[in-house]
Amino acid sequence: MDETKSGTTWQKKAKEYELKKTRTKLALNICTICGADKAKACQGCGTTAYCSTECQRIDWRDRGHRKACKKIQAERAAEAACAEAPTPPPPVVFYGPAPRSHADEVRARIAAEHEAARARREANPEPAPESARYGSRCPICLDEWDVNEGTHLQICCCRRVCGSCGDKVHGKPCPLCRVPWPESDAEQLARLRRHVENEVPEAITYLGNAYREGELGLRSDKKAVKLYKRAVELGEVQAMLNLGYAYRKGEGVKMNKKKGGQLYRMAADRGSAMAQCNLARLLSQESDESQEAFELFKLSAAQGLTDAIYMVGYCLEDGEGTEVDRAEAKRWYERAAAKGDQDAVDSLARLARRSM
Repeated sequence: MDETKSGTTWQKKAKEYELKKTRTKLALNICTICGADKAKACQGCGTTAYCSTECQRIDWRDRGHRKACKKIQAERAAEAACAEAPTPPPPVVFYGPAPRSHADEVRARIAAEHEAARARREANPEPAPESARYGSRCPICLDEWDVNEGTHLQICCCRRVCGSCGDKVHGKPCPLCRVPWPESDAEQLARLRRHVENEVPEAITYLGNAYREGELGLRSDKKAVKLYKRAVELGEVQAMLNLGYAYRKGEGVKMNKKKGGQLYRMAADRGSAMAQCNLARLLSQESDESQEAFELFKLSAAQGLTDAIYMVGYCLEDGEGTEVDRAEAKRWYERAAAKGDQDAVDSLARLARRSM
């Protein structure tokens, strides 16, 4: 047998024997230290007995009964306190539906706000973006786009810049991608065709314009129309306008004014101010939809298109699609004249002669 295990067993049995002997002595009133009769139990814990003060001092000083006595007293006091503690009352049970919490009210309010926002979006749908590369500002000067000013396409990186920035960087390295200016039309055409092969809609439209206008050594209305159709399938708004014009004029394709109007409407639905103005002219001239035409003129004028601003004043003066209001028409004419529109200047003069 292992010596460590046998030693532990012996010590345990020795302690048990000592406890039994102590209980026996206590029951017979025998002193724990000297074994004399007529011993008295310890007043603190009552687990030992002493015949004299000297025996008690020996037990407390040499055998460590002082700490054991205090520990036994503390345990007995804790047990007594637990026994005297009052019993907690039973939990209160509520019958019926649970009361609504503050979180339920917050969730209900958020749901109502989302529903109101959805109703607003359905009432005023946002126009689809004109192009993935057509941002809200010129990437060079960071000015907002002016619908009355044409844009310029940097062929090297196929990004649009405003007309003034395009004139400034002409013949210089591109400030956006740092590619040098092409030395010849052939080099510029090669760059353009690389973007066309990558299905960049702006590049496809630009190449179609080159074929239509005879730039870069190219000239073919039929090829221009094919390229415009390809760009329209990719969602390019300018290609929709150009293809609609080609269908209405019969340039490179069989004349089809109805399809041209449909293309104008596609571009107008995507927020193009020029398409909205062109479609409004078609509706006012070729159909009886003068009221819808007036609304389209107003949408285009809200984006700042000078022609549309003039046409809103014209409709108000003659009562086309709206009630006659010459005072309001004068205000719109003044806005267009401030932008340099000569027709608006003439209309203001005409209104002045009428009022004389």
